Amino acid sequence: MAASYALNAGDPLDDLVSRVRGGHQPILLSRSGEPVAAVVTIGGFREYERLRDEADLALARSVFEDPGTVRISHEEAMVILDADEQKEAAG
Repeated sequence: MAASYALNAGDPLDDLVSRVRGGHQPILLSRSGEPVAAVVTIGGFREYERLRDEADLALARSVFEDPGTVRISHEEAMVILDADEQKEAAG
């Protein structure tokens, strides 16, 4: 689940969010010239979550349907998924 930040009038992010919302285009945030985050509309964020969930389900189904798959516990699977998400976030 994503963290939330409430905007108030005069907030430095308010103008940025208004630009994203009005233009329906994401804005990339960078640090030292490198993109580190994006501000997107809620629709864009929901689409991202939906696509990520679909990819996770497709991977799970492919593994489940493979007769050579070694079965692991839910806890072991969560450790693997968390490590994969950390790699994605870092890279």
